[in-house]
Amino acid sequence: MTSLEEALGQFDGKETAVLLEIRVAFGDGAAFRDDLVRLAGQGQAPIASGATWLIKALLDDGVRLTPSQTEALVGDLDALRSWQAQLHVCQSVGRLELSVLQAGTCADWAASLVHSDRPFLRAWAMDALQHLASRSPHARSLAEAALAAAEQDPAASVRARARKWRKPAKGR
Repeated sequence: MTSLEEALGQFDGKETAVLLEIRVAFGDGAAFRDDLVRLAGQGQAPIASGATWLIKALLDDGVRLTPSQTEALVGDLDALRSWQAQLHVCQSVGRLELSVLQAGTCADWAASLVHSDRPFLRAWAMDALQHLASRSPHARSLAEAALAAAEQDPAASVRARARKWRKPAKGR
């Protein structure tokens, strides 16, 4: 593999084995995370989807983004056009260390996704807003409205995610 961008270009949006190979080949260092954040915001669907999947995987494994990496990711949220990339970021919001201003920015972005045509994205956008509610006063009202809408959603998967937030914290 010659470059991370070329390697991510091989991702078909489904087969994550190639992403695991990329992680092994390129490592988990700060430069790798910088490149992932940069590529996530460039808007090319398979590359952005692969980059955000890898960012989520790193965060799931306890790796933290630096403040500048977080700022870049939050700054590029509106550039995420791929629903998969949007989904990965929604699923990662709870693991990001965000300032109050960044949490508000994320909340506005996630609120724009709670009416997506894709039920899974609606569910996780609502979930992201619930995480953000404790970090930003601005996010609280957005989170409550999203939760109320999710409880009435026609998709069972969205209603199930909402029920997890109405239960005590252990269900999240």
